[in-house]
Amino acid sequence: MTKIIELRPDKNLINSKFEKYQFSTDEVPVASEINLTADVHRLELTSNRDSLLETRLFAFHNHLFKNPYDTSCWFIDKNWMVWRFNKDGALEEIHHIHDINANVQNVLYNPSIAFTNNNVVVISDGGNCLKVLLALTQEHAKVFSLSNAEPGIILDVRYVNATSTITVALCSIKSTGEKKFTSLLLLTYTWKNVGESCESFEFTYKETLKVNGAVEYAYIEDDGKYVHSICQDYITFEHPKVQEVEDNKKDSEKSSEIKIPRYCWSQDEDLLTVWIKVDREQQKNVKVNVTPLELSVTLNGIVLIQGQCQHRLDESLTTWRYEEDTFKIELFKYESGLMWNELIKGDSGGEHLPNEELATEIHSRLAHLCTDQTDSKLEGQPCIGFNSEQLEECDLEGKDNLLQRINLVTQENTHLAMLGTNNHVLFTYKTKSGQAICLRHDNDGCLWITGKADDTKWNIENRYIFPGFGYVEASKSNKKFCVSPYDGSYVAILEHARYIFLYKRPELNSQIEKQWIVDLGPETFPIMGAVATNKYLTVLTKNKLYRLHTCF
Repeated sequence: MTKIIELRPDKNLINSKFEKYQFSTDEVPVASEINLTADVHRLELTSNRDSLLETRLFAFHNHLFKNPYDTSCWFIDKNWMVWRFNKDGALEEIHHIHDINANVQNVLYNPSIAFTNNNVVVISDGGNCLKVLLALTQEHAKVFSLSNAEPGIILDVRYVNATSTITVALCSIKSTGEKKFTSLLLLTYTWKNVGESCESFEFTYKETLKVNGAVEYAYIEDDGKYVHSICQDYITFEHPKVQEVEDNKKDSEKSSEIKIPRYCWSQDEDLLTVWIKVDREQQKNVKVNVTPLELSVTLNGIVLIQGQCQHRLDESLTTWRYEEDTFKIELFKYESGLMWNELIKGDSGGEHLPNEELATEIHSRLAHLCTDQTDSKLEGQPCIGFNSEQLEECDLEGKDNLLQRINLVTQENTHLAMLGTNNHVLFTYKTKSGQAICLRHDNDGCLWITGKADDTKWNIENRYIFPGFGYVEASKSNKKFCVSPYDGSYVAILEHARYIFLYKRPELNSQIEKQWIVDLGPETFPIMGAVATNKYLTVLTKNKLYRLHTCF
């Protein structure tokens, strides 16, 4: 069963005395300003790709990529040249993805770069071209093209030493009819004959995951068996386990003549009611277990109902009682008014009974859609009863964000943290040993680090807190990027053009801390990327690379 994780900030890190960030007139020095030989490669959305998911993916794409293993920064220019900006300030050409005059087709996304260690880099051109670079100097680089690639943006790459495999996580937006969703493609390659003249990367397999909504990030664990991400809905597998499909087929064949439901359920705006047929003598042996996302009902060890609920429950209000030869359970919805399509995900053993009173109410609220008469009493009254498959993408805004850990072998959601609608992601970045995630918690920003994990345990540590930064970030309506270095000494908010806001992280009992505003000037092109290190903030525009000194 899925283990629910509570992300509670460390009380010892909370600064309850903090009051404000105060503007400082001290200048933030520009350590270097480099004119690029060619503009940064940027793909604009076409008119037929205007969904919320696609617009969001393109608008917040960071064209500057940080290597967490040596703090270098990478980008790709319009001539398909890959550049590396080293920590010593040198800008170096690394590799030409395509020939300048080549007719490159099927490029649907902006190019992306990801790192799995200091000497292994994976690059996507946003189309069908996916490459691995090794021994990264222009004179000695080894380049391998990976097969079975699809258009998308790389979210993470992981090299697993035990199996000599590399797994690449690609994000893209796809559709079923007019409905758009996020697809997370996991491609795995075996690294063969390492160091030899016949060295190669052989395609092993792929796994396709689907999310109804946006994906904030994806991270593949060291052993390659688990992936975790933050998104607006549960991740599902496009191809469930074959054995499960065969088992379901056998069960359906057995019950094809007469299908008798194992249970019945009904719902209204607030309540789910479940009925199970149980002999009067056995009713005292029924065991019910309810968590926010799962329901289990057993009788003498025999499972009557078990699985993950479609939406969240308020388990503290659950009640049950016996009515003659029926066992009745009342489950309260966490989100009042949200109508469920199914009680247990993928469970076809129950029968949904219509709620006559609710049906009448829905009919009365929607009557104006099929009559010439207008009822003024209903004006402004919300309609209910639509399921999630009928919702537009914009309706996903305001949904709970979910932090999930998924076992790719068993396809199970092993750990889950409900982040709520307000505790949204401020920024994330990859570290040498894990993933950093900064979430808004009330008015603060809490940074969490994922640590070592196994099949049962998942460690997430609250490393530090930015007091008041959740409130600050929410006030920046023109924000494009939010970045912070590994040591958390400061955090930067970069607007779409010209302005950069820097905030120094206060000491534990400080009441006031400094903030700076950097103006790149009215003639500056829009900001296209940013990377924060302990010493510098590197900013990428269309034709320039700025390095700001941040040792405050």
